[in-house]
Amino acid sequence: MTDKKFLIKLFAIATSFIYEAIAAIALGYLIGLGLDRLFKLDTIFTIIFMIIGALAAVRNVMVRAYKLGAEKDDSNKN
Repeated sequence: MTDKKFLIKLFAIATSFIYEAIAAIALGYLIGLGLDRLFKLDTIFTIIFMIIGALAAVRNVMVRAYKLGAEKDDSNKN
């Protein structure tokens, strides 16, 4: 894999992380808000599910970066 292709894929991962993070946090917010209203609580579930959404987005970007690094290592060996 050339360095230019690697950088383009890395940039794609970084930009998709932004959208994934926004979507995951928004989904966590909505789920938490629904549970808070269902159980008549303040904001405990909202905060918990927003944090879980943010952690899921970080995990996804780490997995993608690891796979990209493994691809680059495999292409350098050949």
